Amino acid sequence: MKFLRCPSPPRVILPSDHQAPLPDNTLTRGPVPRSVLLTLLRVYLAILVLFLLLPLAAAAQQPDQRSWAGNWLVVSERDQQLVWQLNEDGSGFAYGFLPNGKLSHGFAINWRLDGDRVSVRTGASVRCSDGVVAVAFTGWSAATLNFAIVDGRNWLQANGSILSFQRRLHKWSTPRAGGECPNLAT
Repeated sequence: MKFLRCPSPPRVILPSDHQAPLPDNTLTRGPVPRSVLLTLLRVYLAILVLFLLLPLAAAAQQPDQRSWAGNWLVVSERDQQLVWQLNEDGSGFAYGFLPNGKLSHGFAINWRLDGDRVSVRTGASVRCSDGVVAVAFTGWSAATLNFAIVDGRNWLQANGSILSFQRRLHKWSTPRAGGECPNLAT
């Protein structure tokens, strides 16, 4: 037995059933207007330019050796307070102080900044003996301390310790061999 298919009767559209037709400029009907394409193109180009220029801008903002040069009050995890004296030419000193402000030790340093990385080698040792600065130079250490600059003010060492550069010391004067030992508290 075969069933015959009857065509469905035509639908009558009443005024209450009437739906507004979709506008011609939708993505479902007809072409996309030129203004929408131009806007999308502009956004795409702006994003592309940002991704190309951001690395250049970041590289331009990286500190150079000149911006770090000077005398700094530094706090580390092991010492109470340090003074780092950094010269533009890569030479300098790092001094450690006891809680009472007296010099406990120090080193001549050779430092080099490369982007956001700092390499430091130590040399001459500086100590305070009977109130007088004593310096002994036995050569540069074979080990290099490697740091990464973090947050623009802190140096993170490869072993995880951190040096926090607190502020510049404009009145600091370099202790000289045979001179009086400096006191950070005064």
